[in-house]
Amino acid sequence: MGSAAGLISAARSLLGLKESPPGSNHNKVTVWYGFNGAWCDMAVSYAAYHSDNSGAVYGKHAYTVEHANTFRSHGRWHYGLGGVRPGDVVFFDWGGSRSIGSIDHVGIVEAVHSNGTITTLEGNTSNMMARRSRNSSVVVGYGRPAFGSGSVPMPPSDGMLRLGSKGNNVKTLQKNLNTVMHSGLVVDGDFGSKTDAALKAFQRKYGLQVDGVYGPQSAAMMKAALKGGTKPIPPKPRPPAAGTLKVDGDFGPATAAALQRSLNKHHSAGLVVDGAFGSLTKKALQRALGVSADGAVGPVTVRALQHHVGAAVDGVWGSDTTKHLQTALNADKF
Repeated sequence: MGSAAGLISAARSLLGLKESPPGSNHNKVTVWYGFNGAWCDMAVSYAAYHSDNSGAVYGKHAYTVEHANTFRSHGRWHYGLGGVRPGDVVFFDWGGSRSIGSIDHVGIVEAVHSNGTITTLEGNTSNMMARRSRNSSVVVGYGRPAFGSGSVPMPPSDGMLRLGSKGNNVKTLQKNLNTVMHSGLVVDGDFGSKTDAALKAFQRKYGLQVDGVYGPQSAAMMKAALKGGTKPIPPKPRPPAAGTLKVDGDFGPATAAALQRSLNKHHSAGLVVDGAFGSLTKKALQRALGVSADGAVGPVTVRALQHHVGAAVDGVWGSDTTKHLQTALNADKF
């Protein structure tokens, strides 16, 4: 069995890997896996296989929800980013639901920072393997591979509060239940039967699953209830700031966010600006270009884009096409 350092090293070796053609999901990772599809989890599997860590991540995976549930079934899952370490496999939901069933992306944690962000190594991000900076607003949780050497124990809890939990997080919950539900709890940090009953009353009032477990959905609802709301407040994405793009041919989050802003401004796309080149953004781009909006950016879409921004029309989205796109976005002419 390998190590966290080995997994990270193998993932780094993929940095810069692109699809050929862009939007096709076709590259050496999907060829290795044997399936042309969304390849973010395939990239995790590829890095694991090539670092003697396939067993540590529980085999080959292409479906992020299934992979997260596999970590969970082995007792190696944690909601949120508490206790996250380099080498952990982190799962995202751009909609911010914090639900495993809504996971739609995954990466490998390369570094953890004191400001609450993480640096990740991700496949299928803007059609390539790239290093990204993420924060907790889009994280569902992480799985910790069962590395053979240098393995770090899991945090003492899975990030959920339930009967028997203790500590400052329980104190905060008790205080909030007293504020929202007038529960009259003693704020002692001990999740006992009275806290359990108060939490279930809260869940019942706000239409949540009444299970006595304070997890992501209950926490989101509590945040809203403390502000007088009756529905969960979805987390706001933190995209790169608007401004002049560097014309470098790198189609990363800054360019994707600028494209989303332009599509909203000039084509009424109604996109959430998150810097992710996802299915909705691809379809909005295709509608703006007047081609079939199927979310698959193939040669037809690329040729239309190249014609629109004045790039060489060859149906292959390379750095030259991105440079022309960046120039057009800077000039507000897209």
